[in-house]
Order: sequence, then C-alpha cells, then structure tokens
Amino acid sequence: MGEQHVGTYSISPIRTPEEGSKTKAVARRVFGAGVSLLLSGKRKWGFYAHVEADVVGGVLLEKMSATEGLLAWIFVDPKAQGHRLGARLLETGMRAMDDEGLKTQFSLVRADNTASWNMFAKNGYTRPSVLRSLFGYSIKGFPKRFVYSLATGYGTWVRDSAVRDAGIHPRSRAVLKTLLFSLFVGAALSLFSLRGIEFFWIGMAMVAGVTAVRLLVAYPIARASGPVRFDAPQGGIPLSVILALAFGSWWPTFGFFVPKQDIWRDREFATYNGLQAFATWMSLLLVYVATRHLLPVAFSAGLEIVLDLVIIYQVIPFYPFDGMDGAKVLQYSRILYAIGAVLSVGAIIFV
Repeated sequence: MGEQHVGTYSISPIRTPEEGSKTKAVARRVFGAGVSLLLSGKRKWGFYAHVEADVVGGVLLEKMSATEGLLAWIFVDPKAQGHRLGARLLETGMRAMDDEGLKTQFSLVRADNTASWNMFAKNGYTRPSVLRSLFGYSIKGFPKRFVYSLATGYGTWVRDSAVRDAGIHPRSRAVLKTLLFSLFVGAALSLFSLRGIEFFWIGMAMVAGVTAVRLLVAYPIARASGPVRFDAPQGGIPLSVILALAFGSWWPTFGFFVPKQDIWRDREFATYNGLQAFATWMSLLLVYVATRHLLPVAFSAGLEIVLDLVIIYQVIPFYPFDGMDGAKVLQYSRILYAIGAVLSVGAIIFV
C-alpha cells in the first residue's frame, strides 16, 4: 500500500528505521514517555502521517498469527488534530491487515478516550469480555494479547464478525462483576498482606467499599449528561489478579460511567468524565482518612501501605498510571488536578 494524501497531509508506509523512529517519537509525545516500555526498538510495520518530513501521527501494526493482527497504536499529534487523520490512519491500518489476510483484528483503546472509542465503534470494532479477549482466540497470539491486557485504563477491542453478530459485550451485569472482583482482591489482600485471616473481612470490606463509594459518587455526575451505563474495567484486570495473589498488593481497576449509546458526542461528555474522576479521587481520600481513624489497628498492620500506594497511583498522570483518576482530571482541568495532588500528598503526610 503506497502513499496516500489527506488534505495537506500524506500517509506513507514505514520503510526505514528513521521513519520508524520519528513515528515512535510522536507516540511518546501523545502518550507520554512511559509508553516506551511497550514500544519495542525493533522495526515496526505500519504507516505514518506527515507534511513533507514533519511526522504528525502514525498507526503501528503487528501480525499475531496467520489470521490475527493487532493495531497496536494509533495516534495523532495535537497540532494536527481536526483533519480526520485518526480515522484515515485507522482505515489504512485495517486495509493493510485485510490485505495480509488478518481477518480478526485487535486494538488497544484507552477507556476514557471517547473520540477513539467512537472511531473504532464506527469501523466495526466491539469490545469483548476480558476472558474472551484472552482465551477466545489463537494460542499463538495469546502472549501479545496478555501483555496488552495489563495496561490499566485501556480496553481490547476486536474487529470480528463472530463477536459483533453475537452482540458480545462486557456491559452485562457490569456493576455486579466489578463489585465481585473487588471482593476477590480484598480477600487476597487480607490473606497475603495484612497478617493473616484476622483481617480477612476488613480487607474485603475496604476494597469493595472503596469501589461502591466511587460508583455512588460518580453516577449522579455522569447522569447529568443523559442516560448512562457503567463500563466495567478491562485493562489491568489480569495485573490485579497477579499482584493480589502473588504479592498481596492492590492494583486498582474501577471502571466508570459512560453514555448509554455506543457512539456519543465525546466533547460534550468530556466534562462529565473529568468531574467523575475528580469526585472519585476525592472519595478515595475520604476513605483513607476514615480508615486511619476508625480502624487504626488494621491501618498500621498493612492497610496504610496498601492505601498509600493506591493514592499515589492516582497522582501520577503518565503511563502506566494514565488510566487512574489523576490523568483523567489533568486532561479536564489543571487546577483541579493540582488541588487533588496537593490533597493527596497532604493526606499521606499529615493524616
């Protein structure tokens, strides 16, 4: 597939190491320096958008098996947005995988990036459950799917007629599934981190309680935008399971409310998404303070370290923490992010 022209921008195949390096540099500007952990140094298959030698976006592809492909990254520099470059790059990547016979096509989409969500939904992608995305496809492609499933705040989407025709979507009983998963994580914390069985119920109540409080706080804010549904977390779930069972550590995955329809006006919902994240962040701080005063024995026996880490995760706004509250708030308002960061540091130091 050769060079294409989109307005003043051209889309060309990545053919040289220099073109690959320039394209990955744009990815780092868009996603943050931490994304280098996932962008390997080997030559990439994909395309880049550019004006002459100035690279402004790209789509990076991978072949996972004889019939499965991965649209690993798609990104556009903010200075070039507004020209439908994202949609054109997506179409280019899909055609390239079709040409290679890769009929089942995966992609990693940030859960709160509503523009990307809409773009993928319009192009026939759907989001299967965590278990189906990991185990419902070829064994050869499993390692790659598993690595990308560890990214908190992201979801695996798939262009697969079998999934689309069956209407498979993780939205079914999403609140119940999220609360049950929080109980599992709380039990693991109690057994492996908080000095044994005597804190079993406290650990379960703490994790499930935080999750339930966040749901209650977020709902009326999101509902102000119109009818909503809860979107259960997907990315980061396997990491949460591994850390809970092996190390008794809590890697938080919460989910959030989104408009009820599959495609919505993302700019209008951005405000409610940012306010949701700030409110749930503050609710976490309130739980932290309440736990410190109401359960001092359990707090000093291990809950303090667990909750300190969870709060710190919310403050760091770049990958792999960009699925936490702080990154969402920062996208919406720097002032609210600064307030949240100051209150979080203050709670850890002075409470």
